[in-house]
Amino acid sequence: MATSEPSRLAGISRPSSETESPLIRYSRWSLAVVAGAMPSYVVRFGVRPVRSDLLEVLVLFTIALYAGGQLRTWSRWRPVRTGLEIPTALLLFAGLISIAVSTDHFGALGFYRAYFIEPIVLFYVAVDLMRRPDDFRIVLLGFAIGTSIFSILNLGAWVIALKNHVDINLGNAPEALYTSPNSVAIFMEPAVAIAAGFVLYSDHRRDRTLALVWLVFGLASMLATLSRAGMLTLVVLVLVAVITMRRTRLKLAILVAAAVAAIAVLQIPFVSKRLYRQFDPSYPYNTFEGRLQIWSDTLKMLRDRPIFGSGLRAYETVMRAYVSPGHKPELYPHNLFLAMWVELGLLGLIAFVVLLGTLLWRGWSAFARADGFARPLLWGTSAAFIAVAVHGMFDTPYFNNDISVEFWLLAAFEIAAITFLVKGTTRKPALQR
Repeated sequence: MATSEPSRLAGISRPSSETESPLIRYSRWSLAVVAGAMPSYVVRFGVRPVRSDLLEVLVLFTIALYAGGQLRTWSRWRPVRTGLEIPTALLLFAGLISIAVSTDHFGALGFYRAYFIEPIVLFYVAVDLMRRPDDFRIVLLGFAIGTSIFSILNLGAWVIALKNHVDINLGNAPEALYTSPNSVAIFMEPAVAIAAGFVLYSDHRRDRTLALVWLVFGLASMLATLSRAGMLTLVVLVLVAVITMRRTRLKLAILVAAAVAAIAVLQIPFVSKRLYRQFDPSYPYNTFEGRLQIWSDTLKMLRDRPIFGSGLRAYETVMRAYVSPGHKPELYPHNLFLAMWVELGLLGLIAFVVLLGTLLWRGWSAFARADGFARPLLWGTSAAFIAVAVHGMFDTPYFNNDISVEFWLLAAFEIAAITFLVKGTTRKPALQR
């Protein structure tokens, strides 16, 4: 089989799918399973202090398969140069410091392994495994199937609640697997973004049709969470779609469709009640005032610990001396950037901001010159990182097993697409299977 055009432009000699190691092919399918089974982290086992979960097992299995497939060329193997090595290394170094700073060294080490080491190793594996459009399709199919099933489960939780005449708590809407509906919204936003990218920009009819089905399930599940930050993120994604769309008629069509959809959604009693009187501190479903208090208390703590923060897995313990009377310390400060600061210190915050900024800049820059399969994928990943930044102003879309893996998987989609699919790339990974 001839080498694909983008690979020749990148100066890469890569064997065909028929000649690559069977373990490499199996690891790609295993990666697709990981992409579709990220919510499986709720299946936990083991006893303290040694505990694991199903998602971690799948991640380690995928890495092991990949390593086994590379054994025959191990002496010549080199990781793909992603352009993210410096901020990633700084992030990992900040994590090591935070383990030492933490009051719970063993627990901090577990967080470091699950939220940083394993997802970052998986990131490099995924970048190497996705080089041709069909490689991407395998992993994206796993992601689409998994998130669609997850959406159906969450919608099913609503059906069961309504059928049994359960009194719906608007601050804790029905959901299937996670501990809070807001966690569902955070997890589903990247899936919605990527599905929207293929609906808007794919030139392949089958891809666009499947993406539309994926998008419908994702949007329904997100709205069912009643997450206000999730709804704000959807509004921002619509604006991004309008701004990036070149054709004026399609811009207007997106605006009109979004306006009609918004009016229809606001007619749903649960949604209208959830959004009502958001800035009234006496309203029982308002949490904005609570977040302001959490942020204020966190900043008080950071004034005493500006360099190293609280350390990994120590925020809740350290904050006991800083929370306002009548309040309990939270697990995280309900802001992604504050969370990075308190967990990883100032160095970790800077590294993460540079990492996220680089992903946004490179993604949108490559989207402007991309075509074919890369174009919708890059729109989706770039929009997904905007979603992370927007929702990150009100919550912590990183510090969880599923979301940290999802973050680095999104990064892998973007970097692999830029490296192997976008014409004119100057990157030449020193790698041959």
